[in-house]
Amino acid sequence: MIKIKFLLLLCFFVLVKILTAQINTDSLILELKNNHNDTIKLQLLSDLNWYLGRVDLEKSLKYAEDELALAKKINNQKYIAQGLNDIGISLLKQSKFKESLAFQQQALQVRLKIGNKSDIASSYSKIGYCLSEMDEFKDALAAQLLALKIYKEIDDKKYTAYTLNNICNLYTNLKNYKKVLEYAQESYKLATLVNDVYSKASALNFLSSYYELKGDFLQAIKNEKLALLYFYELADSSGIGAALNNIGYYYRQIYNDKIALDYFLKALKIAELTRDINSIGLFHNNIGNVYISNNDYTNAAYHLKLAQKICTEQGMESSLLLVYKSFGDLYALTGKGKLAVENYNKYAALKDSIFSMDMSEQFTNMQTKYETNEKEAANLLLKKENELTNNELIKSNIVKWGLVIGIVLLVLLFYLFYNSFKLKQQLILDAQLLQQQEENSKAIIEAEERERTRIARDLHDGIGQQLSAAKLNMVALKNRLNISVANDILLFNNVTELIDDAVNEVRQVSHIMMANSLIKHGLIMAVRDFIQKLNQSAGLKINIETYGIDERLDATKEMILFRVLQEIVNNILKHAHATQVSIQFVRHENELSLLIEDNGVGFDTNKMEHFQGIGLKNIQSRINFIHGKVFFDSFITKGTTVNIEVPL
Repeated sequence: MIKIKFLLLLCFFVLVKILTAQINTDSLILELKNNHNDTIKLQLLSDLNWYLGRVDLEKSLKYAEDELALAKKINNQKYIAQGLNDIGISLLKQSKFKESLAFQQQALQVRLKIGNKSDIASSYSKIGYCLSEMDEFKDALAAQLLALKIYKEIDDKKYTAYTLNNICNLYTNLKNYKKVLEYAQESYKLATLVNDVYSKASALNFLSSYYELKGDFLQAIKNEKLALLYFYELADSSGIGAALNNIGYYYRQIYNDKIALDYFLKALKIAELTRDINSIGLFHNNIGNVYISNNDYTNAAYHLKLAQKICTEQGMESSLLLVYKSFGDLYALTGKGKLAVENYNKYAALKDSIFSMDMSEQFTNMQTKYETNEKEAANLLLKKENELTNNELIKSNIVKWGLVIGIVLLVLLFYLFYNSFKLKQQLILDAQLLQQQEENSKAIIEAEERERTRIARDLHDGIGQQLSAAKLNMVALKNRLNISVANDILLFNNVTELIDDAVNEVRQVSHIMMANSLIKHGLIMAVRDFIQKLNQSAGLKINIETYGIDERLDATKEMILFRVLQEIVNNILKHAHATQVSIQFVRHENELSLLIEDNGVGFDTNKMEHFQGIGLKNIQSRINFIHGKVFFDSFITKGTTVNIEVPL
C-alpha cells in the first residue's frame, strides 16, 4: 500500500508540472501569434523555451532556435546572448554537455561586450556546470569561482547561494571535507536569509555529503531527509530522485540493505518518469550492488546489464567505471573468474585514464590562484570597470569632497562611539534580564514538578488508600450480610471491580506524574516505560530507537525532555489521527537530537495559529530553557516531524 501511494504521489508531481506548463505555454503561444512587436516576441520565445524545458525538450529547443534567429535578424545583442543561453540550457537538459558548453561560451562573449554583470555571472555558472559534468574539474572550478566573485560584488544573495552549492559539488567529488562544510554552511545561511527553498535543499544535500565523508551516516540521513522534504515542496523530480538515491546509499553504509533497496527503487521510478537517462543508469548499478550483497545474482545481473548499456550509450565514464567494478564483484562471487578479471581490468584501465592527474592538488591550487587565472574574459570585464571608475574620478573635485568626507568621518566616529557605549550598557542589561528569565523559568519548572509530585502522592496515598479501604469494607460487609441472591452477588462483584479499576487508574496516573522510572533509571528507560503503556492502546504503534546514549544526562535536561516528549505524543493522540509514530534519540559529540515522526494528518506550518496554543508554547519555552532548538516540519496529509536539538 505504501509503495502504491508513493507511485501515485510521483505521478501527481509529474502531472502538476505538465498541466502548469501546458496552461502557461498555451497562453504564450496565443500571445506570440497575435503580437507584432519583435522585442516582445523575443521575450515570449524565451519564456516558451523555459516552460517547455520541463516537459518537452525538443519543442523547448525549437523555440530557443527561433529566438536566436529573430534576435540576429534585428541585431538585438541582449537576445542574441539570451538565445544562445537558452539553446545551451535545452542541450544541457538532454545531457549534451559538450554542445551546450559551446553555446554558453558564445553567450558569454556577447554578454562581456554588453557588460551586464548578472548575465555574465550566469554564463560563467552554466559553463562551470557543463565542465563539471564532463569531468573537467579544474576549468569548472575556475568558472564557478568567477561567477561567485561577481554575484558577491553585486550582492545577489540568491545566486550566490546557488553558486556556492555548485562549488560544493566539485569539492564533494574530491572529498575535500573542510571546503564542502565551509561552502555548504555559507550557502544554507544565505538561502535561509532569502528563503530560497531550492538552495536550502541543495545545501542540506552537500552537508549530508560532508557527514558521509566523515563517516557519520546517521547525521547524513537526517540532513538528506530534510532536503527531501524541501524537494517535495518544490516538486523537483530530479532533486527528489537524487535525495532518495543518497538516502539509500547511506543506509547501505550502516548495513540496512532492505531500506536501501526501497529508496533506490523509488529513485529509479522518479528517473524513469522524468526520462533522466543518466540517473537511470546510475540507479540500476546501485540496485544491482544491493542484490549482489544479498546473493540474488539473477536480479543483480539484470540491473547491471541495463546500467552498462545506458552508461556506454551516454558516454558516462565515471558511472561506467562503477559498473565494471560491480560486474567484477558479481562474476567473482559466481565463480566466473575469467569474466571477473576482464571487468576488473576494464575498471583499472578506465580509472587510470580518468584520474591520470592528481586532482586534489589542482583543486587546492585553484582556490588560491583563481583570481590570476581569469584570462581574457575576466580582464575585459575588469578593464570596463576601471574605465568607468577613472572617468568618475576625473570629474570629481578632490579638495571639496575631501573636506566633506572628513566632516562626515568625524560625525560618524562620534556616532559610533556613542552607539558603542549604548550597546555595552544594553548588553549588560540584556544579560541581567536573561539571567533573571532563566532563574524564573527554572523556578516555574521546579514548581511544576513539585506540584506534580504532590498531586501524585496525594492521589496514591489519599484517594488510592481510601479506595483500597472501601474495597476491604465492602468485602467485610459481604461476609457479614451473607449475600446469597445471584443478582446481589453480581451487583456486589461489579462494585468491587469498579473499585479495583479506580485503584489501578489512580496508581497509573500517579506513576506517570511522579516519573519514578525517570528518577531511578534515566530518560531512555522512562520513555520506553511510557511508550509501552501507550502501545497497549489499539490503533497506534510507537517505535523507539536510540544511538550513542550510554550514560545519564543532566537531571534537569532529562526531566524537560521527558515532559516535552509526553506533550508531543499526547498532541499526536489528540489531533494527528496517526497509526505509526517513530521516536529517535541520537547522541553526537556535543549535541543530543530527538526526532519524532508520525504519519498523521499533518498541519500547515505557515499558519501562526498552530503555534499559539499552550501546548506548543510550553514545548518551545522548556526547550529554550535548556538552550535547545525545536523545529516543526509538517505538510497536510503527509504527517509531522518534530526535531529537537539540545547542546550537551
